[in-house]
Amino acid sequence: MRLATLVLALFPLTAAAQTISVYGMAGQSPKTWHGQADLQAINVELAHALSPRTDLAFVLSPMSFDQPRSWFGDDFGDGNERVRALAASLLLRRTFNRDSSRMHVYGELGTGPMYAEKAVPASTSRFNFVSQAGVGVVLMPRSRFPLVAGYRFQHLSNGGYAPRNPGLNFSSLILGVRYGRR
Repeated sequence: MRLATLVLALFPLTAAAQTISVYGMAGQSPKTWHGQADLQAINVELAHALSPRTDLAFVLSPMSFDQPRSWFGDDFGDGNERVRALAASLLLRRTFNRDSSRMHVYGELGTGPMYAEKAVPASTSRFNFVSQAGVGVVLMPRSRFPLVAGYRFQHLSNGGYAPRNPGLNFSSLILGVRYGRR
């Protein structure tokens, strides 16, 4: 029932989208005294052109975190846990060369909410915000399914509304395909 509701809610966005991208993302946080976390995600992006070089996109991201089970890292032998989450973001992307080249370079900024099945990081909050900045390339833009490759820095934080807010930073690589009408 929830999936059907989500599909119906996203249908108008899909109809208005000029490009649809699907890409995988994998990253890791720096090691701190809380431990180190890994991130994997599949992103589905629906983008609409605001101008010839600027897109506004809605991104839905099922995510999986491998993080320390305890606030104290692995100091007490607690090990790691896998936590699933769902994030939704608005993303603004600027393409720097929309000429006839076979490689388009872009920069992007985005933010949005994320809800997880358990607290991320441990002992903090299940609800967080994900802010991100990235750069990348679209290869072979004249083909039907151009390849997308890039780097994305993400900051995950509960915004200070929970008693603990250490946040997590991830450096991630993305790789996927794009389909578009423009």
